[in-house]
Amino acid sequence: MSLKLKIILMTVIPLVVISYVIGWITINQSQSLGVKEISTFRDSMLTTKEQALEDYVHLAIQSIDYLYDDTSRNESELKHQALEVLRQLRYGNDGYFFVYDEAGFNLAHPIMPELEGQNLINLKDSNGNFLIQNLLASAKAGGGFHQYLWHKPSTNEVVPKLSYAIWLPKWKWMVGTGLYIEDIGEQIEGVKQDVQTSINHTYIAILVILVSSVLIMVVIALAVNLHEHRIADERLRELAFRNVMLQEDEKKYISRELHDCVNQLLVSAKCHIELLSKELRQNGSTTAGEHLQKGESSLVKAIKEVRNISRNLRPSALDDIGLNAALELLASDFATSQNIQIDTHLDDFDDKLLPEVTTTLYRVVQESLVNIEKHSQCRNVDIILSKLGERLQLIIRDDGKGFNVSEALKGRGIGLRNMRERIEFIGGDFEISAEKERGTEVSILLELSTIIMERNHG
Repeated sequence: MSLKLKIILMTVIPLVVISYVIGWITINQSQSLGVKEISTFRDSMLTTKEQALEDYVHLAIQSIDYLYDDTSRNESELKHQALEVLRQLRYGNDGYFFVYDEAGFNLAHPIMPELEGQNLINLKDSNGNFLIQNLLASAKAGGGFHQYLWHKPSTNEVVPKLSYAIWLPKWKWMVGTGLYIEDIGEQIEGVKQDVQTSINHTYIAILVILVSSVLIMVVIALAVNLHEHRIADERLRELAFRNVMLQEDEKKYISRELHDCVNQLLVSAKCHIELLSKELRQNGSTTAGEHLQKGESSLVKAIKEVRNISRNLRPSALDDIGLNAALELLASDFATSQNIQIDTHLDDFDDKLLPEVTTTLYRVVQESLVNIEKHSQCRNVDIILSKLGERLQLIIRDDGKGFNVSEALKGRGIGLRNMRERIEFIGGDFEISAEKERGTEVSILLELSTIIMERNHG
């Protein structure tokens, strides 16, 4: 598993776990609060309806109090008149009052008059609820409520009903009324749906936040990882470039030592041998002269080899007389040794370019010529160093057999990659194009503003 993936997993997994725990707690709390809210809402609505029923019944009793308290008239006549008053009382669309005696006989029912005179003590709703018996018990207990199923006149449906009844001990009547409470169930269902919708929204919000957070963390992790990779690559390129420049300095030192010390000693020895050889020939010593001549020949070869080594390590012309002269000398030596026609077109940039830039451009040309020698089988090479507006352009072009650039860059060879990295490190653009049997072209572009040495004036 890669380090990048490990970092992402170490970041994302705790976030997912924490988000899941927070989400689970939040949703469970929301559900618990929803249940309490629904229960509170139901209790509140029932309390409101119960209070309304008590008020209606007390108003009804007040409407017949003058009859109930009258002791001067016949009780039967007073009861008959009281029943007529109660039959006439209405409230709302379905509000009415009913009257039962102690035995369960219906005395007044304005909505269903056919029930009057019937004994309904054993009347049950569809749930098996003995509603008259329970109402009588609640009334005798000092007034009370009872729920049951009953026919609703306005809709012709059997719906839940809440009734309140009180007991008139003098006449042994139960007087009561009821309200249909199916709307409570409907409103509670609406509240339940609202609560569930709120929970769903909370769940979706948590999920969106979680997904967004994961994406943000992944993007941040990738961005940090990419940034760190870029910094590491930049530092690696910088280290590699510094290493190359240190090698160039070391080559420069060794080249100077070979040129100024070893080569001078060899030249001096050659001069002494020449003088000694001349004296021996004058004195007639043929054998010694031959040996000295061979030694002189060996010294000449050694001097030439030291010069070649010195030039390959670091051409003195690059430090002494500049980039253009060094490139001209490099091209001349290459043309002579390889029997290839080289044309150079070099604009004058000497004493202007930064030392690391001149070294890099020289090494790129040198590496290109090495590649041409090994692979191109060409007959002509062009080296062009020119100014294009505010840019420096270097082109090395041959008419050889060409090659597949992408395959070469993927291969084990590091020459092309080294050239590209060295040019990119000094801020340039490196391009290489090639076609089979149509040659190869290496092109380099550099911004002059970044590679020109600053000059002190005054």
